[in-house]
Amino acid sequence: MLELPKVKTQSMAADLTALLDVLFIVLVFLLLSVAVKVNVMEVSLPTVGDNNAPVIEQQPKVISLIYEQNKVKFALNDQPFSTLEHVIAALEHDLNSAPTFIAVDKQVPSEYLVQTLAALSKQNITIANILTERK
Repeated sequence: MLELPKVKTQSMAADLTALLDVLFIVLVFLLLSVAVKVNVMEVSLPTVGDNNAPVIEQQPKVISLIYEQNKVKFALNDQPFSTLEHVIAALEHDLNSAPTFIAVDKQVPSEYLVQTLAALSKQNITIANILTERK
């Protein structure tokens, strides 16, 4: 004789799989839509001179830190200096308002770069760029 399949008794616990999926999607949506503070850097574009003539580009001042014979040597626009203080003094006497770059040899210990940046900061000299490779 044929037997009919037994009727399974349903449990009283609800299946929460669909609810968990919906909650996860809502959580991801809320995390992605949260307002995040964006840091914006102010940029000033160059202006034109009188009579709409372009401003003449100035040669930048380049402070070089070179590591030779286990010693760090300094230079300003390819003019060698014995100490950082002499470079800062030469920069103070230079009235040229051209941007200042720092060119650093890869072997120079980072403490010399930090000392250079601190000395320039004391003199209110801003750095336009730090160069690590010669092109």
